[in-house]
Amino acid sequence: MRSLLSVRPARLRFAVVLAVSLLSHLAVPPGLAEDEVRSDPESWYTSTVVSGRSGYRVTHYWSLGSALRSQTLVGVSPIVTIVRGDRYWVYNALLGEGLEIKRSPQAIAEDAKRTRPFGNDLEGLIRGGGERVETGVLSGIPVETWRLTNSRGRRTVWVRVDEPKVPVRVENFDRESGESATLNYSNWASGFAIPESFFKPLAGLKFKKFEYDEFVAESLKGPVGSAPILHPELIHGRRPQ
Repeated sequence: MRSLLSVRPARLRFAVVLAVSLLSHLAVPPGLAEDEVRSDPESWYTSTVVSGRSGYRVTHYWSLGSALRSQTLVGVSPIVTIVRGDRYWVYNALLGEGLEIKRSPQAIAEDAKRTRPFGNDLEGLIRGGGERVETGVLSGIPVETWRLTNSRGRRTVWVRVDEPKVPVRVENFDRESGESATLNYSNWASGFAIPESFFKPLAGLKFKKFEYDEFVAESLKGPVGSAPILHPELIHGRRPQ
């Protein structure tokens, strides 16, 4: 396994890095059709802590190529999200039930455009027109600071100077609500062994199944099911900055 203390440009050598990125309604989704999954996928892991007005939320992320699994504690319930191929599963592990949703064509097409299905804050900022504003040191880590300011608010992303430029901190200010949020990354790692079966829901769970258009129509009426949708961009595709 490679961790993010010594990073070498040619190979991803990752040791523990403290990071903070932001609760984002931008994002970039994962998942290829089953027969299109890359033959030599890279494994990745990180954990995040979101802090804001509503409190804290901790999430663990794993990926293998374009397949993703995350686990987030919401109240007392572990919420598991799995994205693989054209399917998005989310379930409440305490209740053993959740949703199976067919992903949008846009979300599926975006899978091939990224290295991993999480931690792509810098790429999103650049797409929106963000620019590098300075270099410095954050929590003992040499970083670049990037910023995007527009009518919606302000987003600042700190990334490691070394390649690959994984995020260390993201702060977001929403102009309409006047609220700010911060997301912290930690324990970046890559290149470790992880079975493909880890990216499949366990047998015995109960899923309510939706085609994409069916889910969109149902969600307009209110929350769907007992497990919240925590990574909606993985279903719908990314939204503009």
